Amino acid sequence: MNPQEIWLRMSLVSRLLPIHAVNMINELKQLNKISNRALQHCGLNEIQRLQFLNVPKYRLEKVQQWLMDEGNQMITFIDPSYPFLLKQIHHPPLLLFVVGKKEILTTPQIALVGSRQASEYGRKWATEFVKHFVQYGASITSGLALGIDGISHKAALDNNGVTIAVLGSGLANTYPKQHAALAEQIKEKGVLVSEYWPDTPPLPKQFPRRNRIISGLSKAVVVIEAGMKSGSLITARYAIEQNRDLFTLPAPLGNPAFGGNLWLLQQGAYLLVDAVDILQHLGDGLNWVQSELPIGSHRDNEIYPKLSLVENKIFDVVGYQVTPVDIIAAQVQMPITQVISILTEMEIDGVIRSCAGGYVRLS
Repeated sequence: MNPQEIWLRMSLVSRLLPIHAVNMINELKQLNKISNRALQHCGLNEIQRLQFLNVPKYRLEKVQQWLMDEGNQMITFIDPSYPFLLKQIHHPPLLLFVVGKKEILTTPQIALVGSRQASEYGRKWATEFVKHFVQYGASITSGLALGIDGISHKAALDNNGVTIAVLGSGLANTYPKQHAALAEQIKEKGVLVSEYWPDTPPLPKQFPRRNRIISGLSKAVVVIEAGMKSGSLITARYAIEQNRDLFTLPAPLGNPAFGGNLWLLQQGAYLLVDAVDILQHLGDGLNWVQSELPIGSHRDNEIYPKLSLVENKIFDVVGYQVTPVDIIAAQVQMPITQVISILTEMEIDGVIRSCAGGYVRLS
C-alpha cells in the first residue's frame, strides 16, 4: 500500500484528529503489509479499522485517476501548502483536494457569506465591499452557493482579485450546476477546494461541515445578509469558535431576511458600514498592500449624477428593498404618473433600478 493510498484511506476514518492520524500514517508507511492487527496496534478501534480497510477499490482508483489529471492536487495535513490558519481550528481536514492556484490558500482571506435569495441591498454591498477588499490585497473566500457566495466570487474576479471557493461536494461534482462556468473561471484565477473525495455527491449534511473550512481559512468573516435559519449563521458560529473576527451589515428592522444580521449584532458581532472598518480592525496582522485609491475617496455623490430637489425627495423614499410606486407617490404626495416619469429618468441616470413590484435604490 503506497503512502497516497494510506492518506486517502485514513481520511475516511471518523473521530480521529489529524495529529493522531499523521502519527498512525507514519507508522503504517513503515510496514510491508497493513493488517487489521497492525491498525489495532496503531490505536484504531473496530469501527475505525473497518472504515480504513473497507474502502471500495473503484473509489480509490477514481480518486487516484483524478489526481493524475493536470491541475488536480491533494494537500496533506503536513504539506507546506496546507494553510496555517486552517490547522488551528478544532477539527481541521486531514486532506484538501484542490484545483487551481493552491498558493492562494495561504494568502490573507476575508470570507463573505449570505442568503441564497440575495436582495438588491445584499448584492450591492457584497459587490462594493469585495471591490475594496481586493484592492487592499485580500483574497475572497466563500462557498460557491447561489446568492451572496456567487456574487462575492464574481466581484473578486471582476475586480482583478483572487477568490477561494470551498465546496460541500467533491471537485468532480461541482455544485450548484448553475455555477459551473463560474467554477471554471475560479480555476483559472483562484482555487477550488474541498475536503471530500472528488467523486463525492453534494449531500445536505456536508454543507454545514464545509462552513468550518470557509471560516477557518479566513482572518475575518462577513455576513452580508442572513435570516434566522440561514446556513450563514453556521459559518458565523464557527467563526466565533475559531476566534475569527465576525462582521455583519446593518439591516432594516422588521425584515425577516435580515433577522440573522440583527441577532449577530446582539451577540457582539462587529458592525460593518465601510470597508475600511474591517481593514483597520484587522490592521497590521494582514500586511495589506495599500491601493492607489484609498477607500472612501469615491463617495456615492461623486459617482452618481447630482439629483434635483424633487428627485432627492423621491430617492429618499426608495429603499434597498423593493418600494412600490404607489407607496413612493403617497410619501412624496405627487401624482403616480408624474412620479413614474421622474423614476424613469432616475433609472436612466443609474441611481435606481426597476424590478418586479417597484423600484430599488442602487447608490
